[in-house]
Amino acid sequence: MAPTLLSIALATPEFRLRADEAEARLREVFAAIGEDPELVTQVVTNSGIGGRYLARPPGYYLSERSLTARNRTYGEVARELGERAAREALSQAGVAPAEVDLVIDTSCTGVMIPALDAHLANALGLRPDVRRMPLTEAGCAAGATALAFASDYLQVLDPPGRTPVALIVSLELPSLTVQLDDPRRANLISAAIFGDGCAAAVLAERAPPAPSVEVLAHRAHLLPGTEDVMGFELGTQGFQIVLSQRIPLLVKRQLRGAVDAFLEAQGVSLSELKFFALHPGGTKVLDNVRDVLGLAEEQVAASRACLAEFGNLSSASVFAALRELRARDELRPGELGLLVAMGPGFTIELGLLRGVG
Repeated sequence: MAPTLLSIALATPEFRLRADEAEARLREVFAAIGEDPELVTQVVTNSGIGGRYLARPPGYYLSERSLTARNRTYGEVARELGERAAREALSQAGVAPAEVDLVIDTSCTGVMIPALDAHLANALGLRPDVRRMPLTEAGCAAGATALAFASDYLQVLDPPGRTPVALIVSLELPSLTVQLDDPRRANLISAAIFGDGCAAAVLAERAPPAPSVEVLAHRAHLLPGTEDVMGFELGTQGFQIVLSQRIPLLVKRQLRGAVDAFLEAQGVSLSELKFFALHPGGTKVLDNVRDVLGLAEEQVAASRACLAEFGNLSSASVFAALRELRARDELRPGELGLLVAMGPGFTIELGLLRGVG
C-alpha cells in the first residue's frame, strides 16, 4: 500500500473577520496611506473570501506593529494551534503519539528556534528519537512539499513490528506579517486574502479509518529565473510580502506543461483524473488553474469553498482542500486525482493521488 493520509485536522484562532468588516477596516487603513478606498473595496469584493480567522483581534494589529511583538505572538499562537490540530489528527487516525516516527512542520509567517516540532514533541509525548524536519521557507507550496517528503521517508523506514507513521503540521499566521504603513498593492492584496490557521495530517502505509487518498507520486517543478515573483523580504519592520503581477501569466504559460509531463511519466492522462486538490491562492489563481487544465467549475468547487471560508491559508491550504473533498464525498476508492500547489521559487508542487477507504 502506498503512503496514505489517515486523517486531516484543522485548528483556527477564535477571532473571525467577515469580508464586510475587513473591507471597512482596510479602507480606513489604506486610505490613510494614500490608497483609493474604492480600490480596496474592489480587491476585497473580488477576493472570493467570505471571512477569515485572525491570530488576534483586529485592534491588535494597530497597536502591535513591531517585529518583536508580532513574532512573540506568532510563537504563542503557533504552539496553541499546532498542538490542537496535531492532537485531533492523531485522534482521528487512531495513532498514539509514541507511534510517530517523523514530524514535519511548515510555516513561513514567523520564526521559532527551536521550531514548532520541538514543542510538539514535548507537548504530545512523542518519542525522544522522533525525526523532526522543519520547513520554514517554502511558502504556500510547503504543505505539498511536506507531503512529498513524508511519503518518501515512510517508504524507507522499517520500524520493527509495525508500519512507520509521519505527522505533518502546517501552521500559518499571515495576519502577523501585514504592514499597515506599506502602500504597495501587494501588501493590500495580502491583507485582503490571507487567513490564519493550522492543518495537521497523519500519514502511514495502512488503511485509513475514513475515505482518503494514497500518494502515488509527486514532483516539484522549479521555474528558472523566477525567484523575485513571490516570497517575503525580512527587514527591521518585519515581513514584507512579495507578490508579482507576473504570477497569473506564469501559471498560464507553465502549469499545463508541468502537469502533462508529470502525468505522462506516471502513465496517466489528465482526462483520467476525477478530483483535484488545488491550493486556493486566490480567485484569479483558481480561475487560471481551472482554465489552463480545462477543468469544469465543479472540479474546483472544493478549493473555492475553502478560499471563501478560510482565505488563503498558505502551506495549510492543500490540506484544507483535501478535507473539503472528503466532506463532499469526492475521494472515491480507486479514482485518481491531482494535487497542485505553488510557492516561492517559483515552484509548482504536483502530486498524483488515489482515493482509498
